[in-house]
Amino acid sequence: MNDVQVEGHPPRSGEPLFRYIAEQYQALQQEPVIYQWKINYQSPTAWHSGMFGGGIGILLGLYFPLRAGDVSIFNPMSNILYFLGVIMIFYARYLINANKIYHYHITAKGIYYTVQDDIPDIAFTIMRGVGWVGCIACVLAAGLLGPAAFIGAGASALLAWKIKDMRPKIIEDVALFSTGHGVMKIFKEKECVTHFSKDVHGFINIYCLPGECDKVLKLIYPYMDTYEVHEVSSWREFSS
Repeated sequence: MNDVQVEGHPPRSGEPLFRYIAEQYQALQQEPVIYQWKINYQSPTAWHSGMFGGGIGILLGLYFPLRAGDVSIFNPMSNILYFLGVIMIFYARYLINANKIYHYHITAKGIYYTVQDDIPDIAFTIMRGVGWVGCIACVLAAGLLGPAAFIGAGASALLAWKIKDMRPKIIEDVALFSTGHGVMKIFKEKECVTHFSKDVHGFINIYCLPGECDKVLKLIYPYMDTYEVHEVSSWREFSS
């Protein structure tokens, strides 16, 4: 890559896009690095899906004894639902919505970075065991609920099988500084910047270390003369 401007239009999806990103990533790696940093980032919605899915299980555990009226809320069937609900909360939070480790590099022609889930291997080992415990719990529940309980057992077995081969993956991405029109959003309260180039592939979120948002902006502003810059004050504005 001899210039920031890319001839024609880069591919938008599929294998051609992946090859394009890989080529641009390798090209930017040859550029002198102006500044680099790593950050362990937690999404503001990291707990939401887990609380929703697990909460449904816990509420179902409360529903059956409340419907019966004379059954303790800690009966065997409800206890199984509580257990599966709590497991779902932590599975979603720490495996599906795990923290991300970003490693950013700023060059004169663009920004390239790697990102991977912050998940230790021991977590997968633990969750595999939990998945099979869930299977056993659901099979035991069959005596209380009948064949319908095997739906839960099947789901737990599928979860354990899915987790079996999961490992943190490293993803590479790049955003070239545009010589044409681009847009940048700044959410200083949360040390976040969105960089979007309309003429080349280049939509990325930049998560800065605490107190370093202004420093990063000062480094990239010289390459963004043609950009629209918008400061926002909420996650909704930042992600829209």
